[in-house]
Amino acid sequence: MSNDTSCTRLIGIIILARTLSLPLTKYEAMVERVEASPMFRQLWPEIISTTVFPRAQGIECAGDLVPNAIGQLQGDQAGFYMSYRHVRLAREYNIDEGKMRRWKQRHLLSGKDVANDIQFLVRQLWHINVRNRLTHMVLMGIAEHQRSYLSSGDVRHLKPLSQVALARWIREKSQANGCFLPPNSKIELVDSSMISRLIRDMSVMGLQGQEIPVRNLLPSTRDIHKRLIKAIIEEEKDLIRQGGARRAYTDKEIKERLRDQYGISISRRTVSVCRQELRIPSSYTRNSHRTYPPKLVCFSFYYPMNMASVKANAPELPGIYEISLVDMGIGYPLCSSEVVYIGSAKNLRKRLTDHLRPGSKNTDLKDLLNDHRAVFRYVVNPNGARTEEKRLCQCFIMAYGALPLCNRIRP
Repeated sequence: MSNDTSCTRLIGIIILARTLSLPLTKYEAMVERVEASPMFRQLWPEIISTTVFPRAQGIECAGDLVPNAIGQLQGDQAGFYMSYRHVRLAREYNIDEGKMRRWKQRHLLSGKDVANDIQFLVRQLWHINVRNRLTHMVLMGIAEHQRSYLSSGDVRHLKPLSQVALARWIREKSQANGCFLPPNSKIELVDSSMISRLIRDMSVMGLQGQEIPVRNLLPSTRDIHKRLIKAIIEEEKDLIRQGGARRAYTDKEIKERLRDQYGISISRRTVSVCRQELRIPSSYTRNSHRTYPPKLVCFSFYYPMNMASVKANAPELPGIYEISLVDMGIGYPLCSSEVVYIGSAKNLRKRLTDHLRPGSKNTDLKDLLNDHRAVFRYVVNPNGARTEEKRLCQCFIMAYGALPLCNRIRP
């Protein structure tokens, strides 16, 4: 192979990679430009025609789709099919070579050299065909492998599916004429890197109408393990909330539940690693956090929440503080509590007096303080007050089922 040929092939691969990496909106705009070009209009539809893929169609109105959603996965008795956001994404372009040669000869005889324009258009259509074919095969392959999840919407039904395995499936199925691609239409080359570029920001609407990032449909075995462990932890929370369990599951118990409920056998150590990657605390920490406040947190005495009391009792030091009502409890999901706010500050006295001033930004807390008697208490914490506030809020959630009433966002 000559150096010129090698260079041309390399440039073609680079351009194809860029085409595959284009965000959906930019890719759609590119296809529109190609179809609006003078050369395309001259050749359409006598010389250039289109064929819609099997198991594909275009949506008449894509207004209900989010920008990154390429279309809606739908099902019938024969399986899944794709309703693409536009028919341009659901088809490939065909060129009648015989008619093209005769058309070029007529123009040459008339003194017009259109070879370069035609070559450029043919190259653009080839890139569009490659992306459209690959997109359709990726979505059909995912539908084939993730049938249970797509039908139920339950993430516990997801199966491991790597990009390498999907590329292998596409190579095999693209040889079966008429199955997912039109007869005599094949994908010459596909590998995991091409799939990775294609699906980077792509999503699809599921059968239940939810948006699903396509990457989420290609989970690794570790991803599956983590999803199931997270589901077991959520089950644990529900059981504790309903009184069906009194403590958090240990890693050994999670391992046993994975085996009994899902038929998955992994080591306790693997459970521990997955749990840490999910940033789920150990069973010891989860159990200790179910009591608010934690035993090791030494709050001050309660003081009346009024300006004179704050100035007399709150130090001008960094720390964490808690505000509670005296005459009313709040009905949180798990049980009632008088606590309405947990916060941290570099200067406890200043922050607490700010809450009592007319210009306080936390209007919910200001209204409660105007209508009810309240008390405050604090813990001095020179270093890490913000981290400790976050830990106390998490502990409060585990004990009562929600953030304190006036904490508008999680710290």
